[in-house]
Amino acid sequence: MELIHLKILLALQRRGSLIAAADELCLTQSALSHQIKNLEKKLGVVLWRKHGRKLVLTQAGSYLCDIAESVLTTVDAAERHLRLLSEGKTGNLIIGVDCHACYEWFNTFLFQYLQAWPCLEIEVTSKYRFNALEAISHYQLDALMTADPGDIAGIRFQPLFDFELKLLVAKSHPLAVKESVVPKHLSEETVLTYPVDEQRLDMFQKVLVPNSISPGMHKTVEETAIMLQMVAAGRGVCLLPEWVVGEGMHSQEQLVALPVTGIDLKKTMYLATREEDSELEYIRWLVDFVHKKYLRKARNTD
Repeated sequence: MELIHLKILLALQRRGSLIAAADELCLTQSALSHQIKNLEKKLGVVLWRKHGRKLVLTQAGSYLCDIAESVLTTVDAAERHLRLLSEGKTGNLIIGVDCHACYEWFNTFLFQYLQAWPCLEIEVTSKYRFNALEAISHYQLDALMTADPGDIAGIRFQPLFDFELKLLVAKSHPLAVKESVVPKHLSEETVLTYPVDEQRLDMFQKVLVPNSISPGMHKTVEETAIMLQMVAAGRGVCLLPEWVVGEGMHSQEQLVALPVTGIDLKKTMYLATREEDSELEYIRWLVDFVHKKYLRKARNTD
């Protein structure tokens, strides 16, 4: 049984004659009649009978019409959904985050993203933090916000914006009066970091270890907000992206962001996706939105 058979029966039910049904479906009367005769032969039932000048559906024909309504409605809905999927206007988007502070950044425009794509199911997760790129390849994630791109077949890294890591201290801290700091300033400080391996911490891999510096103490904190509260209270210092203090997410009244002299702490945030998904409309919207957001920010700074 083919969809055209169901469409013919519904047209016959609505119009009551071969001529009218054929016109509606843009078929010849002979082609329409041939289609139904073949279906009747295949099913072993009679689907219509002539009643004067009109065609009347048999019990079998009426039953098949009832099914046809449901089937064609479902097929039409499926075609519309698949068309939207192909255009990148709907679907499921699972975004991975491989850094704690990225949540803070993404939250600054998540509401706008949700409003812009009401038909898109969006989930933000850190579940695959330690194997996120592999999760994209295995279709467990659809996208990843990361500052650590790699050369991986089938994955495209689209740059979003540049940023710099800075040392955050309390305004009451002795270092707060300096224009910048050097690694040796951390030798007696309590350093606060997220609870991840030191191999993945810029504080250790870019600042402390290369300069043979051991901090006075190292403490881990899971949440960015709590870490900043501890810094503001003079309980330690931390190295975080500059956006954490500066976009209204946290008060700047109690914190000072200092550049670290002699170390390149500039990085780029990327959106990683499968190559085949990189031009989906809701992916392009996200990339373009962030580009415009930071272009406006740069112009306002100038």
